[in-house]
Order: sequence, then structure tokens, then C-alpha cells
Amino acid sequence: MLFHQSKATELVWKESRNWINSQPLSLSPLQGKVVLLDFWTYSCVNCLRTLPALKEMWKKYADKGLIIIGIHTPEFEFEKDLTAVLQAVRRLGIEYPVLHDPTRVNWDNYGNTYWPRAALISPQGEVILDHVGESGYDEIEKAIVRELKKMKGFTMSNLPRLQEEKRYYHPGISPETYAGSARNNGLGSTQVCTKSGCNEYYDSGKYHSNIIYLQGDWRQTPEYLEFQGEKGYITFQYYAQEVNVVMDGRGAATVVLNDKPVPAAAAGKEVQAKPEKSIVFVGRPDMYAIIRTPEVHSAILKIMGFKGLKIYAYTFG
Repeated sequence: MLFHQSKATELVWKESRNWINSQPLSLSPLQGKVVLLDFWTYSCVNCLRTLPALKEMWKKYADKGLIIIGIHTPEFEFEKDLTAVLQAVRRLGIEYPVLHDPTRVNWDNYGNTYWPRAALISPQGEVILDHVGESGYDEIEKAIVRELKKMKGFTMSNLPRLQEEKRYYHPGISPETYAGSARNNGLGSTQVCTKSGCNEYYDSGKYHSNIIYLQGDWRQTPEYLEFQGEKGYITFQYYAQEVNVVMDGRGAATVVLNDKPVPAAAAGKEVQAKPEKSIVFVGRPDMYAIIRTPEVHSAILKIMGFKGLKIYAYTFG
């Protein structure tokens, strides 16, 4: 099924515990209400950027006939864990119903291929709006209000409309880059064999943009790169305002920008930036905000590995 102008497909789940913030919901009994389905996953930066708008709409219209259902659809294996999703929902302050869909059955039923993606369903059960991407939620709100106004007894009460932050993406910004072999286009470092095995990588110090370079003992799986040695790092030359890295492990990783500690003015919220050292503490599988600056810039980001550090993906803004 495609999203466009068609009857909404009923939601599917195997266990009621996969519903968060709600008892299990079916679309058929919700006819008469306006329903917004939001396909998302908790380590996706584009999805996270939509949350302020979704939470604001829920606060304004939940008692006026709007139902938001976040369909949590994992991109990585670690996002299939229900406990991790529950913790993410609490941490992110999401109060509307969330259906955790670890097998992507609803994603497939709706013919989806994107994170985030939203489907607005009319009180008659028709998909009337299909929206891809992180911006444009002010337009979704306009469509919601149009539908709510058709409902008996609805009043706006002079509610303020969404004021979305306008995001400009430079055409040369670095693309999302995956570390696992399933979606990685190739590593820049030379793989060498030593007496301990052939997972050793050598970094020459010469970099091309948007390619992952390694130094030390790394193991590449279909989803991630895992550091297995005592001393080594992962390097990426990017062009962006912000850099986010999806990581897992238990430890403190030193972060270096252009061979120096990350200055406080450029540090993302997960980085502790001090003049002598900048550190990110990794304690769960998640997206970590590493760099955030006012201007687009080119730089070389180096993350020093600790044993068991896993790198899944780099995302940019």
C-alpha cells in the first residue's frame, strides 16, 4: 500500500506490551478522530528533530480530537530492544502513544522507506497527507486543524501555531555514513596482518572527505565497527554544522577536532569539553551529539577507541 489518498491500513502488533503510554489502539475504533501516524526510531537525528513539533501538537489538540501514534521502527538491531525503547520514550519526554514495531510489519504494510515519515488520517479513515522528512510539520498542523474544524464542537481557542526552526542545508554537507559493511562504501585505511591477526588497520594520515579511516584493531560487522585493541581511533573528515555519531559501549572516549581538544563553542551536548581534553561518555546504544557550531565548516574528527566501543553511523546537520 502507498500512503497517498488511500484507506488507512490497520495497525498490527503481536504483544500488548509493545504499546507504550497507551493500551493497544486500532484505527477502526478511532474513526471520528484525526490520527497522525509517525514512523520514527530513537537514534535517528532527523526523527529527533520532529519531536518538539509532535509534542506541541499533542499538547494542543489531544483533547480536541487528535490522536498521535508514534510507530517506533528500528533501523539498528539494538533498537529492537523494548526496554531500550521504553527508556528512550521516557528520556525524550514523549507522552503520546507509541507502538514498538521490532519486525517492521507496519512499516512494510504502509510501503514505507523513510525515517521520519508521517501519515495523516481523516475521521473517515482515509490517508489525506503523506509527509517525508523532518521539516514541514507546520503544514501538517494546518491540515490537522482543517480536519478538526469539520468536527462538531471544535474550537481553536486562539491557540498559537507551530513556529518551526528553519533549517538550511548546504548542498555540500556530508552525507549520512554507515560504519557496518552492509551499508558502508569502503574504509580508507589499509588493513594489515600482524601476529595477533588481520583486523589491524593503518592510518596514513591522509584523508578524503566522507570516508571512515581507522587506526588499530577494529572488527567490522554488517551493522557496526567495534574497537578491540588497546590503542587506536576512528577518523572522519566532514563538512557540516553538526556531527552526531550513533555509538554503543561502556566507557569514555576522547574526542579530537583537527588534532586538538574540541573547544566548548563547538562541543555537542554529549561532549565534556575542557582545554586539556574533550570526552564523550558512552553508556548505552544511542545517538551522541559530538559537534555543533553556528556555521558550516570542514574539519577532521577523531574518536579514540576504548575496548568494546561500537560505531554505527555518522549523521550531519
